[in-house]
Amino acid sequence: MNRQAVYHKANSAYAYMKDAQTMCLTLRTAHDVESVVLLTDHPDGWVKDEKSYYWKKTKIGMKKIYQTALYIYWQVEHHPSNHQMRYGFLLEAEQESLLYIERGWFSPEDHFIENDINSYFAFPYMHESEVIQAPSWVNETIWYQVMPDRFYDPGNLSWGSSKHFGQYDFHGGTLDGIREKLPYLKNLGISGIYLTPIFKSPTAHKYDTEDYMEIDPHFGTKESFKSLVDAAHALGIRVLLDGVFNHIGDQSVFFQDVLKHGEQSIYKDWFYIEQFPLEDSEDTRIVDHYRHFTPNMPKLNTINKEVQTYLIKVALYWIEEYNIDGWRLDVANEIDHAFLRILRTRLKDVRPDCYIVGEIWHHADAWLQGDQLDGVMNYPLGKPILEWIAANRLSTFEFQEQFVHALLQYSENVNRGMLTLLDSHDAPRLYEYADYDREKTALCLVMLYLLPGSICLYYGTEIGIDGREDPTNRKPMQWAKEFSIDFKDLIKRLSSLRRSNLALFTGNQFEFLEVREDLLILKKETKTQALYLLINQSQKPQCIEITELKNRKGRDLLEQQSILIGDEVVLASASYKIYKFENKQNKMVTKY
Repeated sequence: MNRQAVYHKANSAYAYMKDAQTMCLTLRTAHDVESVVLLTDHPDGWVKDEKSYYWKKTKIGMKKIYQTALYIYWQVEHHPSNHQMRYGFLLEAEQESLLYIERGWFSPEDHFIENDINSYFAFPYMHESEVIQAPSWVNETIWYQVMPDRFYDPGNLSWGSSKHFGQYDFHGGTLDGIREKLPYLKNLGISGIYLTPIFKSPTAHKYDTEDYMEIDPHFGTKESFKSLVDAAHALGIRVLLDGVFNHIGDQSVFFQDVLKHGEQSIYKDWFYIEQFPLEDSEDTRIVDHYRHFTPNMPKLNTINKEVQTYLIKVALYWIEEYNIDGWRLDVANEIDHAFLRILRTRLKDVRPDCYIVGEIWHHADAWLQGDQLDGVMNYPLGKPILEWIAANRLSTFEFQEQFVHALLQYSENVNRGMLTLLDSHDAPRLYEYADYDREKTALCLVMLYLLPGSICLYYGTEIGIDGREDPTNRKPMQWAKEFSIDFKDLIKRLSSLRRSNLALFTGNQFEFLEVREDLLILKKETKTQALYLLINQSQKPQCIEITELKNRKGRDLLEQQSILIGDEVVLASASYKIYKFENKQNKMVTKY
């Protein structure tokens, strides 16, 4: 047995509470393992036989949920009778049977270890308060990211004509412009707008905040922001603000005071000052003397109590006074955990259903324990889609491996709170990443809409705006220009389908029914319905025999028509289909 491939970790995405009664356990193995049985507490507990007491165990078979080129993933849901559990795994291979517990590997015949309960994996107690749950509305939300300066100015007749996109190139977009376009967003199926920073700042992007309590005059006033929020809410659209709490702009009164007064500044401990002075005799900044995100964005010391008080005041102000729905925290992984815990507690006390999502590009489990963030921007789940479909740099098998790995990084509960996206102001635009290929871009969007959690579109994706890295990915939205590439109808349809089939579209598990070099068939299901995504990436038609769908009526969701499956499904070259059927539990057989 390949023991090195076996992985499980207690109190993690591989062992978590789905709800107050249900534990979900996952084990990864190599392909040589033929079956896995969960061994865990029996309701009888310790039982006395003729000689002594022994620990009685319940045996539950585990189900294969994914089988990739490298691994098999096994899973089981269990309802412990006493709200706690000790457990191990009995693995069966062709010529070997082994017990895998927290201490490692043992023979199932080892009678000493059989009753050594403290050597097994443990979930000490199932406290209902520790079930991780993002606000219920998050999973239903389709976000649309807007950079206010680059979106729309209703009073600018030459809007969008400038070809300069740098941080000091102002295009004049306003909050009133966003408000005017809310019906357009509603028509697209958008139910949340995520605004990059709107607070007073000298740049167009506003990530170098000068004053967190003031709307930047380029964008409007507090009254115009309130009108935007009220109008959005009237249309059922949530509003998410960008909180840049890791650093602040060097034009802020706090850092300017430090520059002026040096060691005598009352704000010197608000920052990480390595040594004074911060400027030389010619007033040139000595950037090595203080920590910063960039030299004009000095890092805030969020361990400092005064900094904590100030930032919490800011975060609460915009919730209490303007009724925003949550905060996206910029570079959240660079903010200390202790402050994030305090911030969450204060925000949730005031608005229990506010959404707190962090910008973290890597594995973020340390921030997703229910005490800091509700979710993160889930770039890792989008990357396999982009690299398989858009960039054509992953094979179908590699896509499966990476996609499953990204999906299982987090529990189903955590995945429901993630904000998953394919592009943003910090990443290449989808249409350019797909090398201006209409069908590849469309298929990426289809895949995005099938992911768990909330999903996010970047402004202009619907009309194929191009752009690689910053600043070309921050071009102004084009309103007057007619585009030959237009994904608006597809996005409207997908948004409608996701809303009306929420459990089916946002479900956490995918069943890989067929994985070939140029063919992928995915299935998602609930107790009553099943969804099939069929993708043919080859340049010739493919005929697939689907036994469980033979002679059954269903619906083609993209073509919006009823279908009857015969002996085979014919997929045209470079095409995809989404079918929905009333659920049956039979398996599919594919003809080679």
